[in-house]
Amino acid sequence: MISSSLGTVSDTVEEGTIISSAATQSAAESLIEDKAPSHYQYKGCYIMTAVKSGLMIIDQHRAHIRILYEEYLHQLSEHKVHSQKVLFPEMVQFSVSDQVVLDQILPEMAEMGFQLDSLGGGSYAVNGVPAGIEGLNVVALINDMVASAMESGTSAKEEIDQALALSLARNAAIPQGQVLSSMEMDNIVNELLLCSNVNYTLLANQ
Repeated sequence: MISSSLGTVSDTVEEGTIISSAATQSAAESLIEDKAPSHYQYKGCYIMTAVKSGLMIIDQHRAHIRILYEEYLHQLSEHKVHSQKVLFPEMVQFSVSDQVVLDQILPEMAEMGFQLDSLGGGSYAVNGVPAGIEGLNVVALINDMVASAMESGTSAKEEIDQALALSLARNAAIPQGQVLSSMEMDNIVNELLLCSNVNYTLLANQ
């Protein structure tokens, strides 16, 4: 349990919540005004920041998903995504049903920076990926994006963009348990407060 001037906060934060219910919007506004430099990490999962009204507790993983999600959507709308060539292309295999979905979302994936070239028989070579996602399992990421697009069940470009951006954000976000430096925590807090919704992140299957 964490005790603060705002009450007692349990270790488990409500699913989908970025900022604990103990932290109000006024606390976020106070943080912007104060430019508080000190942040503390709890159990490698939460960023704790002191503000005028008490204590603000942020779920670092969900916060980073929200930040990346809005960033990817903005890049798509502005057509500012940069693709990075892959030195050793990986191959991804799709079933017939998955390939139907892939054909529908390939233009959006290309706009996001993915370059998939057909090898025939449902096989594709991944020759390019969005810059900045180094270290991710690209094959698993692409399969997840196709699955997300299939679950969304839409052909509307805006909703496809949202599904793909969310899938990419979930995969690229910092994981729970990762130790962050003071600068990394500061960046997450500041970037989160610039988002259109600082309190909740989108979840899978939503």
